[in-house]
Amino acid sequence: MSLRVRLVLWLGCILAVTLALGCGLAGWRAGTSVRAEMQAAVSAGQQTIANTIAETAGTPDELRRLIATFNGNRHIRAVLRDGQGAVVADSALQPPARPVPGWFLRLVGPHLPPGVMPVPGGSITLTAEPSNEVGEVWDQAADAMRTLALFFALSVLLIHWTVGRALAPLARLSASFERIGAGDYAARIDPAGPPELARLAEGFNRMAEQLGQAESQNRTLREQMLTLQEEERAELARDLHDEVGPFLFAAAIDAATIPGMLAAGQATEAEERADSIRDAVAHMQTQIRSILGRLRPLSFGSIGLAEAIGNIIVFWRSRHPGITFVSDIEDDDSLDEAARATVCRVVQESVCNALRHGTPGRIDIRVTRDADGLLVRVDDDGAGPGADGVTPGFGLVGMRERVQAQCGTLAIAARDGGRGLAVTARLPREAAA
Repeated sequence: MSLRVRLVLWLGCILAVTLALGCGLAGWRAGTSVRAEMQAAVSAGQQTIANTIAETAGTPDELRRLIATFNGNRHIRAVLRDGQGAVVADSALQPPARPVPGWFLRLVGPHLPPGVMPVPGGSITLTAEPSNEVGEVWDQAADAMRTLALFFALSVLLIHWTVGRALAPLARLSASFERIGAGDYAARIDPAGPPELARLAEGFNRMAEQLGQAESQNRTLREQMLTLQEEERAELARDLHDEVGPFLFAAAIDAATIPGMLAAGQATEAEERADSIRDAVAHMQTQIRSILGRLRPLSFGSIGLAEAIGNIIVFWRSRHPGITFVSDIEDDDSLDEAARATVCRVVQESVCNALRHGTPGRIDIRVTRDADGLLVRVDDDGAGPGADGVTPGFGLVGMRERVQAQCGTLAIAARDGGRGLAVTARLPREAAA
């Protein structure tokens, strides 16, 4: 059952109970009014009979004429009886203008005892007949019930329309949520309607905008990851081809000539070829260790943060001996694996970007603690971001995602002095603990 139908039913029930209570109160007041009217009519009839008997001799003819005066009365019926109780004369009650339902007559009509007055030679009985008075009340009640029924119907229709208009933004909100669930982050809602629903629509629009931005960042990150993977694969293939391939070929040639040299008695030359093979294998081992270090530079094992960053510096220093690396690493055994990996990733990406895009002469790496948490800063004196600011090629998205995963913040800006780049990452105390 929809919320609209539930609200209409609840409000309709409240109206129905209120109307029922009002009808009950009106019926009680109508019964009280009819009773008072009947009692007054009986009292007035008794007073009329008493005054007539006091002014006349009370002969049988005068008593019959007295009973005839009650013909057409709307409220009471008079009956003249002789001494033995036989009816001598009775009056005719005015018939009701329209029939009254029996249940309403029993509900509202009072049950008054008949009034008996002794007269010469017999008695006069006055009986209250409330049908005419109840008929008037029934006409009024029927008009009131029709009016209330119309009021009830109009009220329910007005409530149904008002609730429908008030809840219309919820239907639009539900449809927009379905669009969001389907991946359409361009869904927006017009903040119209009541203030509460307008605020809800504004909150939905902000959420949709943030989800769209997050999806765009994720898409950019995925594209950048694919690009970096392709670049890394190309670089690895080039290193294997240039550094490992020739030595493998030379070792194979040397290994193939050794048996012939030994057969020809050239032991000294065979030993030299064996030494060449050992040198080639040592060179290849060095190159393979270097490649493995690039593929998995953050396998800490039993080493600390300072040693892991030191390995990164050694790796890049061996390839760029003309660059000065300065490090100030405050190591802390309380750092978990995820926090240390994040710090090393920031350092690795910052140094790689500085070497790839900035051609620096000096790179400063600092990892310190303060009251707010862990501070990671990498400065270089290279070309910097230029007049156009930081471009996506600096690995901004990837580093920011890693730092945000640790509830931290990342800032990339030009270094003080106008040359070079400064990358600053801050991890909160909870993440760095």
